[in-house]
Amino acid sequence: MKYFTATVLTVLLLSITVKSYSQDNGISEYLKNVSISTYIDTYYSYDNDKSAGKNERIFNSISPYRDQVGINIAQVSLKYGSEKIRGTFTLHYGDIPDVNWAPVTRSKFIQEANVGFSPVKNLWIDGGYFVTHIGAESFPKYNFLSSFSLQSYFEPFLQSGLKISYDFSEKFSASLHLLNGSNLFEDNNKNKSAGLQLNYSPCPKFNITYNNLVGNEQPDGLRGKIRFLNNLIFSVTPCEKIDLLAAVDYGMQEHSKLGDESESADYYGVSVSGRYKFTPKYSVSLRGDFFDDKNAIVSSIYNNRGVKANSLTVGCEYKPVENAYLRLEYRFIKMDASQKIFYENSDSRSEATLSLGFEY
Repeated sequence: MKYFTATVLTVLLLSITVKSYSQDNGISEYLKNVSISTYIDTYYSYDNDKSAGKNERIFNSISPYRDQVGINIAQVSLKYGSEKIRGTFTLHYGDIPDVNWAPVTRSKFIQEANVGFSPVKNLWIDGGYFVTHIGAESFPKYNFLSSFSLQSYFEPFLQSGLKISYDFSEKFSASLHLLNGSNLFEDNNKNKSAGLQLNYSPCPKFNITYNNLVGNEQPDGLRGKIRFLNNLIFSVTPCEKIDLLAAVDYGMQEHSKLGDESESADYYGVSVSGRYKFTPKYSVSLRGDFFDDKNAIVSSIYNNRGVKANSLTVGCEYKPVENAYLRLEYRFIKMDASQKIFYENSDSRSEATLSLGFEY
């Protein structure tokens, strides 16, 4: 831990020094291909699921601990980009990596570490550690709200491997991902997984993205089961004040139907969210989502039948400056009536979160 802290402080000081010095001495000309950035998000979250105590709550990849002030993420990122070579190295610390990275990788403090080259114009080949290409939601600074939809909670967060991407035009691009597995840095079996991303923007205010991931995600020693996850995302800005986002997940896995493993089973999730900006500094957001994994393909950690649930989230945001935010949000989660997994055998939970983020 002390080595990580020392590294973060060193990079922070270097970032401030370089940016300040470059403004006065023209050193930016020599460092025009290098950028250093920092990001921190802190939170306080509370809910009525008292059975969780101060431990990690279920359905929380972001702001995961209840009734305490915490750090979602503190990160420093070094990026290099030129016409032929690019690379990213990001260190992070906090509850997000603690919950999402630690159980599945030894590289807990590394968010991204990859390098790529461009053999011809518009074609890039990158390799290393990446944040996943799956999903409409990522770290809080990129999202309308500071919590995940239910489907995002069950999507992979990280991946490692090779990415080949090509920009066919200003409107259409594609990438192929050859990976160790879903939500893995280190491989857990002898098989590899593959993913595809297709991105189409017919106009600047409308974007469609299709992602997929296919492979055997079972650890060595268990029966192999091929899983195929499809992820479709629609993003539209109908006017200056309104942003809309919709995402659909549909996954299938062989030998996974409860009670009859000779048959395949599926799971799916849907989320729709919107943001209204009163001014550049004030906005409100609303999200509704649904998730059904009745055969426990990706949600078996909760009960033998898998998760079936929906949720509604509302939040408001204040941006004192462009690269900072203060958010307050409320989320209500409702499980299937037979899944009473919360405090006092309740099938629902209410939660509120206050978060503050800043990027430099």
